[in-house]
Amino acid sequence: MKILNSFLILTFLTFSTLIFAQKKTKGKTLHLKPSTENRTIVLADENSPHFTQFGIMSRNHEEFRKKYGIAVIYQNCVISQFLSQKAKENNKLVAKELTEKYGDNWRKDLGFIPYGL
Repeated sequence: MKILNSFLILTFLTFSTLIFAQKKTKGKTLHLKPSTENRTIVLADENSPHFTQFGIMSRNHEEFRKKYGIAVIYQNCVISQFLSQKAKENNKLVAKELTEKYGDNWRKDLGFIPYGL
C-alpha cells in the first residue's frame, strides 16, 4: 500500500510540474521582416539560357553571367531521373552554344564542369 501511494504521489508531482513548466503565450505573435540585404538573384527568368547544377552553391557566378550572358541555377540536392535528364540536355545545349561562340575559354571562366558534360 505504501508503495502504491508513493508511486501515485510521485506520478502526480511529475506531471503537475510538467504542466506548469510550459509557457503559454496566447496572443503573442512573432513578426519577422525579410531581409533584403546580402540577397543575390541568380536568374529572374528560367527560360533564359543557363546551366543547371545540383547541390549547394559553391560560389557566385555573377562575373560569368555578365561576360557570357549565361547564368548558373542551383537546384536542391535531391535529383529525380526527370530533372537529371532535363539538366543534362539543357547543359549540353548551352555548352555547345558557348563552344561555338567562344571556344573552350568559357570552361576556364566557369570554374567547374557543368552537370552532364
